[in-house]
Amino acid sequence: MSSATELSEEQAERTGAVEHGPVAAAARTNRGAVRSDNQDTYLCAAEAGLFAVIDGMGGQKGGRTAAALARESLREAGDPVKGLVRANERIYEASRADRTLDGMGCVASAVRLLEGTAHIAHVGDTRVYLAGSAGCEQLTCDHTVAASMQEKLGLNNRGARELGGRNQVMRDLGGKLRDGTRWIDTLEVPLEQGALLLLCSDGLYDSIGADDLFARLRRAQREATPPVRLVDELIETALERGAKDNITALVVRHAGPVPRSMEAPPSPAVEDSTAPVVVQETPARKDARPDGGARAWILAFLVGLAMGVVLAALLLP
Repeated sequence: MSSATELSEEQAERTGAVEHGPVAAAARTNRGAVRSDNQDTYLCAAEAGLFAVIDGMGGQKGGRTAAALARESLREAGDPVKGLVRANERIYEASRADRTLDGMGCVASAVRLLEGTAHIAHVGDTRVYLAGSAGCEQLTCDHTVAASMQEKLGLNNRGARELGGRNQVMRDLGGKLRDGTRWIDTLEVPLEQGALLLLCSDGLYDSIGADDLFARLRRAQREATPPVRLVDELIETALERGAKDNITALVVRHAGPVPRSMEAPPSPAVEDSTAPVVVQETPARKDARPDGGARAWILAFLVGLAMGVVLAALLLP
């Protein structure tokens, strides 16, 4: 990738299978069934453990330029948060310097895998999903008018389908200069062995639907589906369902060791397997009180002792 705006046609469309150490990944993007151009892009740098899906906004030229600048900013920074901060500044400055790029911007979700933990930074309505042995969940929250209304009204995904403002993004990269990093959502998620991450644009999850997408991810995680095959399956399904927007999917499978935070406590060491097993009773607490059975036995003993004393006094000379 020689510059921020130059990608070969093959690189722009798909990666194929990518593997590095315990990480296997694949990415693919497509303009969709309706759009004439594609303003989505991705970063799939398995050697650096860095992945991102980016959705450009602001017309064909502006959207593609903003997305490319964000991709290069993330690659150069090598860190999701620093990369998004740098992208915001570069996109804003570029739009101010060139009137044909006025109003351009993008949204992005970026992940860096480090020692079995996913470090995530997110702005906008791209998404990150996690599929593991316990099921599937959406890790990121959309920064849209509809998502804000959904939260305030307490609606589930089905109930929120008819809400307006699904495409009105409340946070983006390049719209204005920002201080600090509080405008970026961040989280750290430990990954179990075999965990599956999906980064995608709104064109993909809107086309497939939440229920179907979750089911496909759960099945892929359970069956250890290769990322390249899952990516193709998701893109083809979105196209079959008439994807109205650009569609991008990036899948990462983590096959490395479980992070320490998820490990079970070690079992006690056995020094000699041939030694006799000694069962040691737990000492009673000093302030422990006898239970009901013990109290009844003690009472019966005291009554019997008293009766024995009385009988002995009557019968003995």
